[in-house]
Amino acid sequence: MVHDRLDRYCCGFEPEPSDPCVQEGLRDKCWNPAELRLVHILVRSSDPSHLVYIDNAGNLQHPEDKLNFRLLEGIDGFPESAVRVLTSGCLQNMLLKSLQMDPVFWESQGGAQGLKQVLQTLERRGQVLLEHIRKHNLTLFRDENP
Repeated sequence: MVHDRLDRYCCGFEPEPSDPCVQEGLRDKCWNPAELRLVHILVRSSDPSHLVYIDNAGNLQHPEDKLNFRLLEGIDGFPESAVRVLTSGCLQNMLLKSLQMDPVFWESQGGAQGLKQVLQTLERRGQVLLEHIRKHNLTLFRDENP
């Protein structure tokens, strides 16, 4: 089972030779679960079923055809509500509304126009994830607190 979902070692995609994980020899750790550590994730004791990411080091420049699903090993179900968002085609609009709540961030990124490319990439990645869920017939579970 993979425990470090933030991909510190570039396990979730085929990295470029110039990526730090390759340069530092970290990618070799992908194949040894004992080497992987859960980092930059908080768990609230009052709500242990929800994780809070505090430092997402994802790289949106990696093309979809270089993605793999190593980081999803051991995950056999997804929240029904999250899958519903992916299938609805509303992800970009929902993210835009959410990001507008932080005016400093919003302005620093150039507003909707400045975020357009990132949001399109996230939408495509969501569709790749949705295809993976369907292909492997993974379980959809109801949220406990809708």
